[in-house]
Amino acid sequence: MLGVWAGEARAKGLQVEFDLQTPLFLDRTYLFASPNRIKVLGDPESPAPLLVEGQFAPNLFLPQLRYGDFKQDGRETLFSLVFTPKILLRMLNTDSNPILPPSYMPKFTLQAAHLRLLHGPDRDGAPRMLALGLNVIVGHHSNGEDGCFFANQTGKDPDCTPAEGQLPLNEVSGSFSTNLLRFEVHGRLGFGVDPHTLSAWIVGANAFYELNTAIGPGGLSPQQRTVYGDGHWGVGLTGERTVNGNRFRLEGALSHPFGETPGQRSTLSVELAANPWWGSGFGVFARYVRGQDYYNILFLERISLWQFGLVFELNPGTRLKTDSGKPPGFQ
Repeated sequence: MLGVWAGEARAKGLQVEFDLQTPLFLDRTYLFASPNRIKVLGDPESPAPLLVEGQFAPNLFLPQLRYGDFKQDGRETLFSLVFTPKILLRMLNTDSNPILPPSYMPKFTLQAAHLRLLHGPDRDGAPRMLALGLNVIVGHHSNGEDGCFFANQTGKDPDCTPAEGQLPLNEVSGSFSTNLLRFEVHGRLGFGVDPHTLSAWIVGANAFYELNTAIGPGGLSPQQRTVYGDGHWGVGLTGERTVNGNRFRLEGALSHPFGETPGQRSTLSVELAANPWWGSGFGVFARYVRGQDYYNILFLERISLWQFGLVFELNPGTRLKTDSGKPPGFQ
C-alpha cells in the first residue's frame, strides 16, 4: 500500500499501465522445510520426513487499467487481469521416488481494487489508507497422474475396474483433477502512515468462496466430487507493521470444505513473516498448519505441520516508483 503512495503523480482519468502494475491481494511464493512427516497411504516408506516444499506462484500481469490518482486525489481504482501458473512441489526424505506428484494450479484472476486516503479530524495528522479488493478466479487443480482414483480399482483413469470405487484413495498414483470458480474479498486499513519513512500499521481481513466444477477439460468427476466435495469457504485476518521499509506480518486463515462424504475437518494456519527492505522481496517466515492436507489427492490425510523458510512477495516485472532510494513498503 505504501508503494502506491510513493508513486509519481499521474494524469487523471482512465489509464493503461504496461510496466508499473500494482500487485494487491495475490499469491506469494514460498520455499520451506519442515521437521514433520507426511503420510501417503500405500507408500511403504510412509510416513516420511518432509525434506523441502515449494509454492511457486509468479503473478503475470496483462496491462492494468487505472482510474484516478491516489497521490493527487486521494483515491484510485485498479482493474487487473493476472495469470498465475501456480505449482506446489513436495519432496520427501526417502530412498526412492522422493518427489510427490506436483499440484498444478494455474489460474486467471480478474481483480478490481480501490484505494482511498482517509483523513482524520486533524488533517495535519498522520492519514489512514484503505484498500479494498474483489478477485474473481477461474482455475484448475490437478496432479498429472493417470491412475485410478480409488485404491480398490485397477486400470487407468477413466477406464477403471470396478467403475464405482470405494475408499481408501489411491494416494500413490491416483488421478486428481478439478476446475474451480473462486470469489475473494479483501480489505486492508493502514494507519499511522508516514510515506517519507515508509512506516505504518496495517490490519486486514479477507474471505473466499470456491466452487468445484466439471465444466471444461480436467473438470471434477462425479466420483471425485463425492469425496472431495462441492467446494471450500474460508476467512483470514492479517496484521502488518512496516518500519523504514522493513515489513513484519502476522496472518491467520481458516478454511473448510462443503458437500463432501465423509466430512472433513477445517484447516487452520498461522504465519509470521519478516521482509527486510534490502531483501528485494525475499523474507523469512514460520507457519503452523493443522487440519486436512492441501496437497492434491492427499486431501483426506490429517496434518499438523511446522514450516520454516523463505517467502517472496514481489512479482515478475513489477516496478513501483518511490520518492527516495528506499524500496516501497506494503503493496
